[in-house]
Amino acid sequence: MDKVTADKLTELAPAIQQFLNLHPDEQAWLYPLLGRAEKRAIAVLEAIQGHYMSYEEIAAQTNSNISTVKQILNALSNGGINFNVNKTGRWTTPKGGRNRRLTKIE
Repeated sequence: MDKVTADKLTELAPAIQQFLNLHPDEQAWLYPLLGRAEKRAIAVLEAIQGHYMSYEEIAAQTNSNISTVKQILNALSNGGINFNVNKTGRWTTPKGGRNRRLTKIE
């Protein structure tokens, strides 16, 4: 990933975080409009949401290069997305956003 793409992800970090908080139906029609870098960043964030993963584990799960994963996480972190990093260097995002389980009220 080049510096221009990393800077773009840093700038778009709040919008990417807002995208993840949207209802899945809204995400479904917006997702095809996103660029390749944004889609990869979203895949990385979804992979680490709620549990700690190393760069290697994230790369394997998202079919990405390890250095690309590092650059994506650093760019998003610089853009304001909060991550938790444990002592072993594993990353996670705090659970949050929209509750996906909806209850039907009769």
